[in-house]
Formats: sequence, structure tokens, C-alpha cells
Amino acid sequence: MSPRSAASPRRGARTRALALAALIAVSGWWPARPAHAENAQASGRIASMPAFAVQIDPATVSARDFAEIRRLGFTHVRFGVRPEVVRGHLAPQRYAQVIAQARQAGLQMLVTLYGGRYIWGDDGEDGGSDASEASFAAFASQFMQRNAGPDLSYEIWNEPDNKTFLHPSVPISRLLSTAGKICDALAQAGTAPLPSVYLFGLARLPGPANPVAEQSLSRLLTDPRLGCIKGLSIHPYRATPETLLRDYRQLGGRIRNSPRPGAQLIVSEWGYASYLPVRSEATQATLIARQVLAGVMAQAPMLGIYAWRDRGQARWDREANFGLLRNDGSEKPVIAMLRDLLGLLSGAKDAQWRQRQDSFVLSLRKDGAVHRIYWGPQARALLRETLAQGGGGAGPDGCKVRALGTAAGARPCAALLQDGTALADAEMLLASWPGGQAPP
Repeated sequence: MSPRSAASPRRGARTRALALAALIAVSGWWPARPAHAENAQASGRIASMPAFAVQIDPATVSARDFAEIRRLGFTHVRFGVRPEVVRGHLAPQRYAQVIAQARQAGLQMLVTLYGGRYIWGDDGEDGGSDASEASFAAFASQFMQRNAGPDLSYEIWNEPDNKTFLHPSVPISRLLSTAGKICDALAQAGTAPLPSVYLFGLARLPGPANPVAEQSLSRLLTDPRLGCIKGLSIHPYRATPETLLRDYRQLGGRIRNSPRPGAQLIVSEWGYASYLPVRSEATQATLIARQVLAGVMAQAPMLGIYAWRDRGQARWDREANFGLLRNDGSEKPVIAMLRDLLGLLSGAKDAQWRQRQDSFVLSLRKDGAVHRIYWGPQARALLRETLAQGGGGAGPDGCKVRALGTAAGARPCAALLQDGTALADAEMLLASWPGGQAPP
């Protein structure tokens, strides 16, 4: 009997579970689910597009980087500022230079104000003292006042629910109290208009499993002392990008039914690394495109992609390979994908989406044409169904289709009906009806 056939049921189940986890990690898709699965059919209209941001390293970013980021279609950059007492801080002149270069490129900024593992510096047993709390509030409020302008928003701290960034001795109540002190300092200084300020760059979403994030959201929605805070920022890393829709629906409902229904929930950081042997650069490109579309469908006010450039050259190091560019500055496939996608989304009108099980269609109008993006396991079937419904110039004869993120030109949509192998390798399909008429 072979080792495979001799495996116990428990070992076999574990093997199948590991294989499933690997499939999700690599592709981001769940295996096909039955038609009656939750949210198998859904749709929605899109009132406005998010502000699209990308994470930069203020120590190394250049004026050329800023220009390329703007040309690609981003409107914002995100970067962190550390107090001078914290290891890794940059000179104040460098931060001023980065702000000036971003402005020159026409980019707005989301600046993360944070300290170190102890809030203040890298030494000491307790970073949660009254003195350190007041000191951080002074640093944050003074930085905002020195760098005022409608193109600057601020995020207080980074991932307080991740012990990598926060010493365990500092409770979330300290950071919430510090946020109140920041609001007090801005009010006393007569800062007007108030900058957009967000808490806290949460590593995981609010809920019973994350008391730090849950307390942050609850206090934001109920504490009058946090009145200068515009909303909450989250880092919704996940295997399947489109599950953001479910989470935004739940959290958005809580916010709308709270004393502060206008509070925003922004995504300040989220990305996918291309690292071997888990995920290729081509798969990274598709996942980030799906991340962008998930943010559009969820109506996130801001969607921040992590990050602009790889931090290292070791291809097997996950943390070193989140970049849209390689460490040497060369482009990964995701750049071509975003060039297509962000260019299409900017200035789009009449945007709406629909879902069938694990597949999606985003429809919009731009430059006198109707465009539809199809993705997911049933994407090609959904497009074929659409083409079969057309008529009077809205069917396959009036339609062009191409794969997003590739140099290949558009082909007649009729090719998909005539040839089952046409664009067989495409992960994301863009169908366009130049006359502005498309099937329902």
C-alpha cells in the first residue's frame, strides 16, 4: 500500500486543508461555492471613487518617484513621521522636502504620526506615562500646525493592535487619551480649518476578536472629546480582496447608526507581496487590481496601497516584496495593471457593480463609451452572457475586449463567442462599447 493510500482520514483532511490554504494564498479565490451561498447575487451603485494612495519611504523617495506616482493615477501618498527622540527619525528638513516635492507633483498626503514601541523613544520601562502622553500630543499637534494645508491629512499612530509597533505596557486607553489631547491642542491654537485626522491605522478590523480596534471605534463614535477626529483608518490585509465588501457593509452600518454617522472609514494601508514560492509578480498584479476594485465597490473614501518600492532584493522575503516597483526601480507587472485601471476609474461616471457568487462586473461610462471590467472564475461566462443579450449595436459587433495590464490590443468581442481559447489567460477582462450602448 502506498503512503498516499495509507494516509489516515485526519491526515488526509489536514492535507486538504493545507492545499486549500495554499490555493487561497496564491490566487485569492475561494473554490466554487453553491449558488445559494451568502451574497451569491449582489449589486450596488458607486457614488464616488476613492482617493487612491500609495505608501512611500520618506528617506529614499525622489522627485522622479512623485512624478511617476502622479502619472500612474494616484492622488495621495502616505508616509510616516517620527519624533526626534525615536530611532529612525529623519531631520525636519527632510520631511519638509518630501512635503514640498509631493506638492510640486500635485499629490496630497496622508502623514502617519507615530513614535516607537514605547511611544517616546526606544528606552524606558513604561511608555504610557502622563508625561509621554503629553509629549506625543505636543509633537503631533505642533507638526500639524507647522505643516498646514488642505492637501495634508494625518493618521495618529500605526497599528496599536500589533505588538510589533506598540509596547505591551501601553494600553489603548492611553492612545485614545492622547488623541483627545491633540484635539485640545489644536483647539487652543485656534487651528482653522482643522486638518483631517484619523485613528489609528488598525492592523485588524474592529470586532469582538480585536478589543483594541473595537474600543477605538466605539470611543470615536461616542466621545465628544474626539470631535476633531474625522474617522478611523484600517489595514484590511486578507486573502480574498472582495471580502472587504462584507466588512464595510457591517462597519458602515454601525457608523451610520451611531451618534457620528458622518465618521469615515478609510483604508490607509493594504497590499500583496510577490515572493517565492508563494506568489508570482503576475499574481500580485491581479490581486492588487482586485484590491482596488474592492475598495471602489465598498465605497472606501481612501484606498492606500502598500507599497511603492520593494524594501529588499531577496525574492523569498515576504516583507521585502510588497512594492509596485522592484528594489532597483524597475517595474513589476502591477504597474501596467494600475496604469490601465486607475486611468479608467479616474473621472468615470455612472459606475455600478454586480456579483454572481465569486465573480464580479464593474460597469462605468467614460469618454462617451461604456466600459465593463469582468473578473473571477465566471468572468468569461458573464461576458458571453452579456454579449448574447446585445442588439442594435450593443452586442458583440459593437464591442472590443482586451486583457487589463497587458500590451496586447483590443479584439472584437465576437472573438470570445467564436473561439473558446481567445484571451484564455486573462485574469481581468475589459469590454468596451465605444458608441455608449451596451447590453443590460
